[in-house]
Amino acid sequence: MKRSYVAFVWCVVLLSFVCVSCVYAADGQSCSGNKFQNFWRKLMHYPAKVTEESARAVTATGKNSADVVTNEARRVAEIASGDVAKTKEAVTEPIVGSAQTAVTAVEDTVKIPVKAAEEAGTDTAGQTQ
Repeated sequence: MKRSYVAFVWCVVLLSFVCVSCVYAADGQSCSGNKFQNFWRKLMHYPAKVTEESARAVTATGKNSADVVTNEARRVAEIASGDVAKTKEAVTEPIVGSAQTAVTAVEDTVKIPVKAAEEAGTDTAGQTQ
């Protein structure tokens, strides 16, 4: 029992040493002052920024999808009211709109980590930390 306790304490000490070493290596300088605080601030803000950018991408995708459905309903109403010339548009517009929505969703999803890293690296005043 006592041996496992000592081993646990040594593991905690070793883990603490490794964490401090990683922070020191990541900053390239000492572990004191603004560099140390900025490292942890960026580390904590990145997940929040990823979530924020993901929400923006999902919102844009939902809006584009709603626009496709709305336009299709409008085309069907026009065809039902006697405008048969709109039949071609009723077939092609949902395909084109869905493809554009998918492209926008993929592009936004790919950009999320980059945007989050850029925004996490700046404070609210817009100055790089």
